[in-house]
Formats: sequence, structure tokens, C-alpha cells
Amino acid sequence: MGGCDPWPLQLYLWCIKSQNLENVIESIRYRRHIISYQTKLTIVSKMSSSLFLTLLLILISASQGCAAVPEKEPDLIQKSCAIIVGYEECVAILRSDPRSIKATKVKQLAYIILDLCIENATETLGEIPKLQEKYSKHDQIEEALRWCVMAYESAIKDYFRKAVDQLGTKSYREAQYSAHIGGALGTSCEQEFYFQAPVISPLWPRNHNLAVLGLVAEGIVSLLRLNESQL
Repeated sequence: MGGCDPWPLQLYLWCIKSQNLENVIESIRYRRHIISYQTKLTIVSKMSSSLFLTLLLILISASQGCAAVPEKEPDLIQKSCAIIVGYEECVAILRSDPRSIKATKVKQLAYIILDLCIENATETLGEIPKLQEKYSKHDQIEEALRWCVMAYESAIKDYFRKAVDQLGTKSYREAQYSAHIGGALGTSCEQEFYFQAPVISPLWPRNHNLAVLGLVAEGIVSLLRLNESQL
């Protein structure tokens, strides 16, 4: 028994008992360590399983929640603008006017967009005298501004307002043409600056806006022609 052999009998027996006791204690410690380790593994395994189940339930709940939300039905503005050129501009312009949100028919949108064309052109006419004063010593720019006055007056009186009247008589083809020419006069004003003075036009933003408004107005009115042809 190792170091117990040379001892007397009583001490020998005591030594053996001591060694056995130490072995037993060491064995117990080892077993406790193994049990503790296994217990920890079991706890971690249970926690991992619990965490996995919790995450799974959250994902399932979220996916069901997303599936339960119905897609929003496009409104009249979106449906109308989706058919014509310049969808984003069309939606933005019409939504800028509160009347469009309450509109239930395309014809109502047509009246609204033509009103916006008239309003835009009228505001520009009010700004031109200020520019004429500012550029009074620039003959070429002043000449272009004089031409633009005539262009904007014609756009309002001869085309946009006429288009409104033509909507009332259901002359949709003529109304579409009037809206087209009214918007094109904004482009013509811009071109006049390049002809007279090859510099950036002081009316560029307004001319651009009128051209876009006219394009949207032409497109919305064209829908009335399309609907009429399908009757």
C-alpha cells in the first residue's frame, strides 16, 4: 500500500484507512465535479432550448403580424398618375392641393390641375415687372421678358382657361391640346432667353414648373378621352 508497508501493524492499518479515506474523498470530489459539470451543461442546454423557442415564437408572431396587414389600395391620384408620363411629379403636384385628396372622379382632378396651371402662370406674370426693372439696362434680357409676358398671358387666356371651358362641354380632345400648348409656352419663354441672351434665364424655375404642370394637365385630360372611348 505505498508508504504504509514499513510501518507497525496498528500504524499500518491506520495508514491504510487514511489512504482509503483520502481516495474516497478524492473520488467524491471528482464525482461532485462531474455532476456539477453535467448539471451546468443541462442548465445551459435548457436555457438554449428555451431561448430558441422564445425567438422562434417572436419570429412567427412578427411574420403573422406582417401578413395580417393588408396592402393599401392606390387612391384616385395614384391610379391616374400611374397611366400618364411623370408619375412622381403628377402625384406631388396633385397632393399639394387639398381638393385633390377629396376628389372621386378624374374630371375633378382635371379641373384642379388646370386651376394650378392658371395660378402658376398668373403668379409668374406678377413677377415679370420686377425682373424688367432689375434688368432694365440689359436690352436682350428685357426683350426676352417682354416676349414672356405675351406668352404667359396667352397661356392663361387662350389655353388654360379655354381648356376649362372645353372640359365643361366634354370636348376632351380640344382640352388636351389646349393644356399641351399652355404648358409649352413656358418652354418657349425659356428658349427666348437663349435666342436673345445666352445666359441663365431669371425665369427658369417658373418656366420649368409651368411646362411640368402643362404636361400633367395634358395627361389627366387624356384620361377623360380614354374613358370616353371605352364607353
